[in-house]
Amino acid sequence: MNSILSNLLSLISIISPCIVFGTCCYFLIKKSSVEAILMTIGSGIGLLITLFYSFLMPLLISSQNLAYTEVSKYYAVVGIISFIASLCFAAGLLILVINTVKKNKIMYDQIPKSNN
Repeated sequence: MNSILSNLLSLISIISPCIVFGTCCYFLIKKSSVEAILMTIGSGIGLLITLFYSFLMPLLISSQNLAYTEVSKYYAVVGIISFIASLCFAAGLLILVINTVKKNKIMYDQIPKSNN
């Protein structure tokens, strides 16, 4: 029972990366652009890393009885990959925000101003 409960609680950490990845995929389907691609790549890798940390790494450590130095090497490599994925997502989000602000400013400038 305790193992089942811990497995269910570990699934909670996967919910938000799944939602973000699903949203990015939907955005990519609706608008194929650089920002959509970057955000989808970043969130997809982030989801894989969350799965790796939640399920694969504990199994790997317990099945192979790895030493602390070996485990820290794995965590360092995954941390670097996670950093790159976060940069991809952040760059895509920044491009999206800049393009949205530019578009809104252009639309605001085109609205005729009243002379009351």
